[in-house]
Amino acid sequence: MAKLIHTMIRVRDLDRSLAFYETVLGMTPSHRLDFDDFSLVYLRNAEADAEIELTWNKGHETPYTHGDGYGHVAVAVDDARAERERLLGLGFAPKDLREFKNDTGELLARYFFIEDPDSYKIEVLEKHGHYR
Repeated sequence: MAKLIHTMIRVRDLDRSLAFYETVLGMTPSHRLDFDDFSLVYLRNAEADAEIELTWNKGHETPYTHGDGYGHVAVAVDDARAERERLLGLGFAPKDLREFKNDTGELLARYFFIEDPDSYKIEVLEKHGHYR
């Protein structure tokens, strides 16, 4: 059976992206490969086995296009409201906190979105129900 090991995104400013992912998601480099034209930096934290691979193509200055296929990366936190407040206090701009409920009013998910320096969307879900 296949195991998800990483998801890759291209970034324009590696240092800025590294700072974002460490501050926002607590992810730090676990492995780095540097080549003449590009670098690959794998980020992880103690919460998950899967990593985010940042690919930095040296000298690429124009923004990458995400097309109409990319959606988002999702992470789970203990308390979405508190996490959003923490990020606001650090000067980030997370979107509004939202709740997703079923027809009987039962909470299915509490979440917000935030974008990284290259406009990749990250959904921050509260650990609840399916989202653990």
